[in-house]
Amino acid sequence: DLPIDLVQVELPGNSDVPMPASSYALARQLIWLQAGELVFLEGDTRHEMKAGDCLELGPPNDCRFINETPYPCVYLVVRLNQSGS
Repeated sequence: DLPIDLVQVELPGNSDVPMPASSYALARQLIWLQAGELVFLEGDTRHEMKAGDCLELGPPNDCRFINETPYPCVYLVVRLNQSGS
């Protein structure tokens, strides 16, 4: 019944994963990088993240998770579901 989801993701090196705006239209999300480096594209805005960085996603927008290094990165996605969803 807790309206929060926590998911750990390991993104392989040289990966590019799209996330459509519709996937988080009814929730607030944070990305918290645990290890490695991650480029997060939020629409036209580029966020270059290093281990320990945390980013709150703004209004729904098409996004991309990009690992430009040859090494995996690990991040947590914290999703707070809006009431009524």
